[in-house]
Amino acid sequence: MSSLARGSRSFAVVLAGSLSLAAAVAFAQQGPIAAMFSDDQQRDASLAASFTVVDLPAPSAAGSPLKVYLSAGDMERAFDRAPFRPDAAIVPTNTELQITAASPATQRVLIDRVQKQPEVLRGLQSQIEARRKQPSPATGAESGLLRIGIDSFVAQLSARGTPSPGAFPKSACLIATDFPNGGAVDRRELFAQDRVRQGVAACLDALDGSGVQSLVLPLMGASSSKVQANDAMLEGQRTLRECRLINSTAGIALGIHDFAGRRHNLRDIGVIQWDQEIASMFKVPADSRAARSAQLAYRSYADQVQNALRKGLAGQKTSSSDVNGSCRTILDVK
Repeated sequence: MSSLARGSRSFAVVLAGSLSLAAAVAFAQQGPIAAMFSDDQQRDASLAASFTVVDLPAPSAAGSPLKVYLSAGDMERAFDRAPFRPDAAIVPTNTELQITAASPATQRVLIDRVQKQPEVLRGLQSQIEARRKQPSPATGAESGLLRIGIDSFVAQLSARGTPSPGAFPKSACLIATDFPNGGAVDRRELFAQDRVRQGVAACLDALDGSGVQSLVLPLMGASSSKVQANDAMLEGQRTLRECRLINSTAGIALGIHDFAGRRHNLRDIGVIQWDQEIASMFKVPADSRAARSAQLAYRSYADQVQNALRKGLAGQKTSSSDVNGSCRTILDVK
């Protein structure tokens, strides 16, 4: 091999190494929410319509805009992959703060990982027991430690200033979205947008006050993976799921809006739509005769979710008149 060829090859190796290092540095500088957002976009191009970023103006107490990332992914990835792991997460729980209960199912994403760290689990249980000793805000109409959608509980999962000891964020805020044995899916009035917005805003205030800069949360209170027994309007199960997911997005966005004006530390919020759920609603084989209609239905749904997000972030509710189909019995609940 000539010296010129050897030199060219060495230069190529050095250049490749430099580019890899530059990419790694850029990836690290993104922050965990932006990094996962970018990675999820590349994983499945067919879900591109489910991704958007909205900047909210910075209040005087914060120097930079608040970035809200709406994506299609899996919250487990935000926990298990260190580059994607945020400072905190908002996680659904039940009205009794029973962390080993079957409902809501999304709670398992956090608890299954915490249980692998006995000291962290004991600390979480101790914090819950302390909460049980406090007066319950529940009313006569709603029994339980927490009211659905409204009440929340903040848990520290690692010592302040230290990294998380496991595949989970350093802190979590749990919002009641179901009963320990399930059943809230049949009580639509419990998911009025004004309820979810209260719980989300309270969590954001608490986490922001503890210095959190990044967090993720799933669409909450939709219970869209369950079949509803009381579907008096005969909306159909996919339509029902669409309406509940749009409603959840709207309530979360309203909570972010209510919090944004008093923000101090929080910079990035990732709202994660479960990609497997979207796939189960709209994906069909590419060579299927229904492929085009399924894609059009998905695009219409994704546009409505984005509209609900933007309206909520502007402080406006989403109503049935804002979406296609029959969502009156969900979106018009007061």
